[in-house]
Amino acid sequence: MNAIQNKRFLIVNPFGIGDVLFTTPMIEAIKAQGAFLGYVCNARSSHLILSNPKVDKTFVFEKDEFRRAWQNSKIGCIKKVFNLIGDIKSEKFDIVFDLSLSRQYSFFLKMTGIKERIGYDYHNRGIFYTKKILLPNGYEGKHVIDHHLELLSCAGFDIFKDARMKIYIAGNDTQKADDLLSEKGITKKDKYICVMPGAGASWGDTAFRRRWPIERFKNIVSKISKEFNRKIVLLGSAEEKHLSNNIACGVSGCINLCGMTELMVSLAILKNAELLITNDGGPLHMAVAAGTKTISIHGPVDSRVYGPYPVSDKHLIVENNNLDCRPCYKNFKLPACKNMVCINNISVDDMFYKVKKMLG
Repeated sequence: MNAIQNKRFLIVNPFGIGDVLFTTPMIEAIKAQGAFLGYVCNARSSHLILSNPKVDKTFVFEKDEFRRAWQNSKIGCIKKVFNLIGDIKSEKFDIVFDLSLSRQYSFFLKMTGIKERIGYDYHNRGIFYTKKILLPNGYEGKHVIDHHLELLSCAGFDIFKDARMKIYIAGNDTQKADDLLSEKGITKKDKYICVMPGAGASWGDTAFRRRWPIERFKNIVSKISKEFNRKIVLLGSAEEKHLSNNIACGVSGCINLCGMTELMVSLAILKNAELLITNDGGPLHMAVAAGTKTISIHGPVDSRVYGPYPVSDKHLIVENNNLDCRPCYKNFKLPACKNMVCINNISVDDMFYKVKKMLG
């Protein structure tokens, strides 16, 4: 039995779906050593972790829930925090990988008594870590996943090659997806393309900065419908339903399931799709992890850092590389922009060229 196998590990990642998927190579590497693994995530991403058989213990920490508890009763909120600390403490973790980039989280983890605390020293926020990697300007120079794998080396792991994101979909979610598609006239023999015109929820009010104009999505869906014998399935959250409604209106052969599916059912639908067309964001990484071909639009972000992983001809990127201002999302900040030229300069013809390349 090796030294790592005897350890109990915890990963802390309070961010969105894409960020959680970026940690799945870490999960696979830790479990490959036979070690015990716990995970702290938010409620929105918890479905991905709860469905993952490689995670032994899941802790759901929802910041908004604790904020509401603080407003209702400060004493009640403090009790809630100490209950969570106690729950984590009871598992007797040896090593924690903290991906929160937050001084508050690292202090919280010190209170749990975990002796070895590993994380990023971003803007001097790593004062409570026992081992840390300097991250002066946020993630840059390489993919986020490669940054995370570097953290593993601080705990004695070898640097991993051929790392990939991984998801696990339960049989009942696959059955729900098959039943829903069957209701809409798509059999298991049918080829279909998924289109997700949103960008996930992680950017909040600025999510529109990642979205290709909806009229262009509508045009590309119309062209695909006319030129290829494919059915088109629109997916997304309930908050993005207005986007899909706009596309579906007047386009034949378009099946609008936006806002109608749970996360894991959406994943099951994506897994069996021939192709996903979407913006940069969590939905893109869901499809990549599911093994589905993708065409993704990248505007403000650096696709080398936040794009499909690993780089593959199964995942085509549409982006404007001739702009001095791009990528503008740096140091976890998004500057103001009046014309959004990085997104708006991508034409329907640019996209359709990629579609024809992917579909042959």
